[in-house]
Amino acid sequence: MVKLDDPRLGEDLDREEEALPRMSFGDHLDELRKRLIRALLIMGGAILLVMPFKSEVQGIVTEPYRIQWRIGFENWVEELRAQKASGELEQDSMGREFLAFCEEHYDAILDGTVKYKHVLPQKSGYNVPYTLVALGGLEDMFNYMFASILFALVLASPFVVWQAWAFVAAGLYKREKTVFYRYFPFMVGLFASGVLFGYYVVLPFSLGFLISLMNPDQVGAMLSVGYYFTLLFWLTAAMGLMFQLPLVMLALQRVGLVTHKAFIKHWRVTVLLIAISAAIFTPPEPVSMLLTAAPMVVLYGLGLILTYAGRRKEPQFAAAAAEDK
Repeated sequence: MVKLDDPRLGEDLDREEEALPRMSFGDHLDELRKRLIRALLIMGGAILLVMPFKSEVQGIVTEPYRIQWRIGFENWVEELRAQKASGELEQDSMGREFLAFCEEHYDAILDGTVKYKHVLPQKSGYNVPYTLVALGGLEDMFNYMFASILFALVLASPFVVWQAWAFVAAGLYKREKTVFYRYFPFMVGLFASGVLFGYYVVLPFSLGFLISLMNPDQVGAMLSVGYYFTLLFWLTAAMGLMFQLPLVMLALQRVGLVTHKAFIKHWRVTVLLIAISAAIFTPPEPVSMLLTAAPMVVLYGLGLILTYAGRRKEPQFAAAAAEDK
């Protein structure tokens, strides 16, 4: 096994550097153009494949809103039942009608099979609309087009990532390619976990908190398609990026910039930065901030475990970084 201070290591790297293909600036541009054209062609095909499924795409996009709506509706029915048990509905004929309608159609309302969903606020008394609202004639179409592009990007991502990697890998050493192959699955897994956490947890509960602050006698809870989709996109993307924290910590240790002891020493500053980041990338309310910051603190703990496992190799990482400079 070759050590870092072994002179043969430098010879091997020199031979590897000599083996790398030499490309002119024009060759790089031509290669980039070729990769971009291929990626755009497959993206165009994926968009055409997604476009006919408008209802399915919008169903996936609006599911976090449905989660929030179902939770709010269940709480509303429980409130009506509590009022009935306490006798408050005896003099409230409208409240009794609300409760009777909710109990009669309870299962159908929750599973989305009830008809005439647009009249649910009037029939059930729950003031939050079952559907989102388009403020302009083209707002729904524009957001659907954007959603279709995102879905197409997800479908075409293996091919697009491969084209990007083929372009970048031509200028990397074997050691650098090995590092990428080792950590790339974890990057994808953490990003997907962050997106799903934002989709199923952060967004629904954030919407529920915002709606709970509204007084139905003064302000009606009605979200536009554009506002909702913007919130969905930024929250899920932010959570996907924030879930990369353990790998970022490990990378900083690997390049010799930060040691495990430094991560331990400055944990207070790190928690403060996590709170600030959560406040910046989420709506200005405490629930989404806490739901974003809490997993970040857990991920920081995971990063401490990973850097603890590699703490004995920190002198080697620092020496390798010094040689690269």
